[in-house]
Parts: sequence; structure tokens; C-alpha cells
Amino acid sequence: MNIYDTKTVRCVICDKPIGEVDYDAELIRPKCGQCSNPIPDSKDKMPYLIYH
Repeated sequence: MNIYDTKTVRCVICDKPIGEVDYDAELIRPKCGQCSNPIPDSKDKMPYLIYH
């Protein structure tokens, strides 16, 4: 296998490149991190609020 056996995966919403996968791999509606969870949970912000 070489680098030419891969294809670029793009987000279905914003069209940003996410990564590369093999040509024979099947992906269903890949999303980037921002599009999959656009609003962080309050638990995600908690360490930032405490330490800063």
C-alpha cells in the first residue's frame, strides 16, 4: 500500500478536509469536530473556567 491508495475525507456540512482513508472504505456522512458538536457542553468548559 502506498499514499496513492487513499482518498481525502471531507466534512459533509462545511467541506473541510478531515483526513484520509483507503479507497475501499465506506463512510456515511463524515463530519468534522466542529460540525458534529457545534456547542460545547458546560462540562467541557468547566476546567477552563476554574483554571483561568
